[in-house]
Amino acid sequence: MDLSIVVHGLIAGCLYALAGISLNVLYRPTNTFNFAQGDLIMIGAMVCAALLGVAKLPWYLSAVLSIALVAAISMVEYFVAIAPMIKRRHGVGWIISTLSVSLILQDLVGKLFGPDPRMVRPPPPITTELHEFGPLEISAYQVLVVVLTGLIVLATSYFYTSRTGRAVNAIAEDREAALLRGIDPNRLAWLSFGVGGIAAGVIGILAAPMMYASAGLGPVLLIKGFEAVAVGGVGSIRGALIAGCLLGVVEAVSGSLFTPGYQNAATFVVVLLILLVKPSGLVGSVSARVV
Repeated sequence: MDLSIVVHGLIAGCLYALAGISLNVLYRPTNTFNFAQGDLIMIGAMVCAALLGVAKLPWYLSAVLSIALVAAISMVEYFVAIAPMIKRRHGVGWIISTLSVSLILQDLVGKLFGPDPRMVRPPPPITTELHEFGPLEISAYQVLVVVLTGLIVLATSYFYTSRTGRAVNAIAEDREAALLRGIDPNRLAWLSFGVGGIAAGVIGILAAPMMYASAGLGPVLLIKGFEAVAVGGVGSIRGALIAGCLLGVVEAVSGSLFTPGYQNAATFVVVLLILLVKPSGLVGSVSARVV
């Protein structure tokens, strides 16, 4: 088997892992999954493509503006679709509210940008041109994706060891007890949605040069992100990284051995087998609260 296929699968898996990590960042302080996260990723890619192609802005300015817009939308979404459900103890009402936000964002993007995919060039002086290193073919941009993924994982892990990060973990563990200790769950959840929005914008911009910016980008990365969360373990940053890379390799290898049409089936089979053996995920653990 060509080594490049495995490496390219790992690189695609980095994007899946980042999507899963962004879902975990939002899950920890709210115990909810944001079904609009994929659309936030897609908006980051589409807005960056429009700023580069239509407005002709410099690449780095376009990226910063795109990330800022996605972060703002994410924080607004928290106050509109998540906070009211948590306050009123609406159970799983957040599923409907975040799906509603997702549909609204998809409709707006479709009307503003149209259905055609858009190419986003990588940041200068990086290129997507492949270079041969023995049996391996890889581009400078793919190396950049791997490096940025590692940095994001390290930064996220470090955040949860800080005072604020420990407060977020306390909310995830016991929201009522955290309130009694003077922790403001609403403020930290809002902050987490801001961080999750920044992550979504970065992921969209990273994915666009390899997967194109289109309305279909969001659902694809949302599904892959959920698979990474399920396989890696809900709430686990390290688990999402391992699972995302694993799914990327499975997808690439199955597409090479069979046909691209079997890629989704192969990844779903792997997800099912892992969850049958370890329902809590590769890194997750089952815990129960005793009152």
